[in-house]
Amino acid sequence: MTVPLHLKCLRCESRYDPTELSTCPRCGSPLSVLYDYDEIASRISISQLGSRVSGVWKYIELLPVKPSAEPISLGEGGTFLHNCPRLADEIGVRRLYLKDETSNPTGSFLDRGTTVAITKAKEFGFKSVAGVAQGNFGASLAAYSAKAGLHCRIDVPREIDLGKLYQIIAYGVEVRLAKNTEEVIPESSKETLRITPNGPYFLEGEKTTAYEICEQLHWQVPSRIFVPMGNGGHISMMWKAIQELKTLGFLKESGVMMSGVQAIGCSPIVDAFRAGREEIEPAEVCQTTAFDIGLKNPTHGSTAVRAINESGGTATTVTDEEMFEATKLLAKTEGIFAEPAAASTIAGLKKLVEEGEVDWDEDVVCVITGAGLKDPAAARRMIERVREIEQMIEHSEERKMMVMMGETKRHILQVLAEGELYGYGIWRALLD
Repeated sequence: MTVPLHLKCLRCESRYDPTELSTCPRCGSPLSVLYDYDEIASRISISQLGSRVSGVWKYIELLPVKPSAEPISLGEGGTFLHNCPRLADEIGVRRLYLKDETSNPTGSFLDRGTTVAITKAKEFGFKSVAGVAQGNFGASLAAYSAKAGLHCRIDVPREIDLGKLYQIIAYGVEVRLAKNTEEVIPESSKETLRITPNGPYFLEGEKTTAYEICEQLHWQVPSRIFVPMGNGGHISMMWKAIQELKTLGFLKESGVMMSGVQAIGCSPIVDAFRAGREEIEPAEVCQTTAFDIGLKNPTHGSTAVRAINESGGTATTVTDEEMFEATKLLAKTEGIFAEPAAASTIAGLKKLVEEGEVDWDEDVVCVITGAGLKDPAAARRMIERVREIEQMIEHSEERKMMVMMGETKRHILQVLAEGELYGYGIWRALLD
């Protein structure tokens, strides 16, 4: 295991000891973890990795933990890489793989980051953690905190998906109603560590997606990797991982084109890429139902643009309807039920093939970041479009079900607005 040497600011390049810092004290920008790759190369090899159990912690030498650390794990990572000839034919590429992150413990790729972040929280000696339930992050943080035996407070925004709200409550954490997804919770204290999906240790876990893809392709890189972009961290870290594997001598070549996808109603990273600049201009509005990739001011937007440019990749936008259609196509052809934000990679690939930017002879990997059951609204839309099923459901019963679901969410949010409660307290308040 390798202790990180430094934390380095991505903007001003200031260096710090590897403490619980999440942003640069000098300029407020994100931090990145630096390692001694010569030392790491002396400790691991391709053959050693091949003999280990799959998962995030298989690559522990490339993760920022102390030798004495005990990983807080729920079995994350080691997700399947599907070879999808039917979907490839449907879209128009020679070979298409899907990296299926829906099989992670809480149903999203964020579990990769949370396992590392919570392990670091325990290593630093914190007794509790706190975070904002932005997209799938809240459920992941709640689950791993429960596993670690840490007190956890989740701030829940009003626009959260219903399925994700239920999942958070199920883990019995302290919940509080936040004004929006960008509301900042208090900084870390002596007892409580603030965890965000933008923190340096969290992001180190996310890069393992790329380690696995390369290993599953027998230490080769595909022509192109499509990644949904919310805060820009995942695509940035996957590019970092590929560069690390190249530095360690695990890859003969690293010529993969990193390709990012955002919702057309909220696309500050794509806008910056198209304008030929790395600096991100925050979106004025966010008009998309894909909340996970609908961030007005993405923290790692600049590093995402840099990753795309350095790799010779591209970025595109898709509509909510295109994401929904991709969700149906993915389920129908490959048996994977993804949430629309996760299926944005399929929609983006399809669009770029039609526009002639992606060639037929490319080998493509699309990362499917989250499970469809986290977004019940998408499932309802799919049912509503199947005539036979519509005929099976009485109109009055369907209306009643939808009203009940809407009322339940409204009541939960009302209860949260009145004070901080845990899952059992919310349940009792709803009964009363």
